[in-house]
Amino acid sequence: MSDSLAKLRSWTGEGRLTELLEHHYALRIQDAKPAGGVLKIKTDRGTFGLKRVREREELRWRLVEELARHISETGEHRLSVPVKTQKGRSYFSGVQHRYVVLPWIEAKVLKLNTQDDWNRTARGLAHLHMASRGFEPPKALRPLVHAGKWMLIWEQIHRQWTMFKMASQWSKEVRPVDQLFLKYCSYGEGMLETASTYLEKLGGDRTVNSTRQGGEICHCNLHRRNILQDEEGRLHFIDWNRAAVDVRSRDLARFALYAYGRTGSVDAAGRVLEAYQEVSPLDEKEYALIYAQLLFPHRLMRIVDRIYREQRLGTEEAEQALNRAIRQEEEKTPLLREFPVLVKERFQTVIPRVDWLS
Repeated sequence: MSDSLAKLRSWTGEGRLTELLEHHYALRIQDAKPAGGVLKIKTDRGTFGLKRVREREELRWRLVEELARHISETGEHRLSVPVKTQKGRSYFSGVQHRYVVLPWIEAKVLKLNTQDDWNRTARGLAHLHMASRGFEPPKALRPLVHAGKWMLIWEQIHRQWTMFKMASQWSKEVRPVDQLFLKYCSYGEGMLETASTYLEKLGGDRTVNSTRQGGEICHCNLHRRNILQDEEGRLHFIDWNRAAVDVRSRDLARFALYAYGRTGSVDAAGRVLEAYQEVSPLDEKEYALIYAQLLFPHRLMRIVDRIYREQRLGTEEAEQALNRAIRQEEEKTPLLREFPVLVKERFQTVIPRVDWLS
């Protein structure tokens, strides 16, 4: 047995992973190594990626399968879907976790070092969104349909935030992370209310639903490690464990924010929107929906949820993660201030502004 196979147990916590893969897939592992959040496993039947299925992710892998089936009919894209077990299931259970086995994509992470890289990715995202038009998920996947539910979801997050705040205030032992959360609680709550009020003035979910013709799927986790480019120059969007059925303005807001965060340039956010529209033009109201998504403090909400509901982070790790999320939210203020100006000057569209940000 190779050294890497001997390390499988320490990497996964699974003592019998090789036997499980042979039992469920008739795969015999020959070598394995970590690669970008998955295990790259070489077997007697080819190379695959082994990925952990986290809590509540099973539905999303079903969504990927259904989406891949829909997109394949358009001839535009292929998505990497889980290999079925010998009993026809999409995942298998180990002692510690559940896992999916994915076909391995021979490609490299797109470094996004040049404007051409950003433009190519934006155009690829546009093609993906276009290919998802008309996608109708089965009833079992309705919990993942977020289009038309923004107000409801944001209200639920607001209520959860209030519960976390009360729990921190009344805790017998206030940890440093609790002190940090309470210190910035008003800021987070203020951004929540700002985004919700802004969306409501746009017409709320009625306006969101009116833009569904632009596409039905959102990746929701776009960053360079999830964007691969193969030797033929084709792009592959991977790691769909946060995907949702939603309008494209949600993805575009995240990608524009990522471009701004990576470059420190508001202009970079504008350029990715320009490149996207070389393939698929935006409706005027979609710029305002992108801005509503930019206003919403997604990163902060996600970290706070992981700390207090999922309780997946240790005390020190939680404080560091919360500090990082707060800093990221504060650093996007110039983008929030200048985005309406950018939209007016570059796309000749006027969207409502937030007075206090001006």
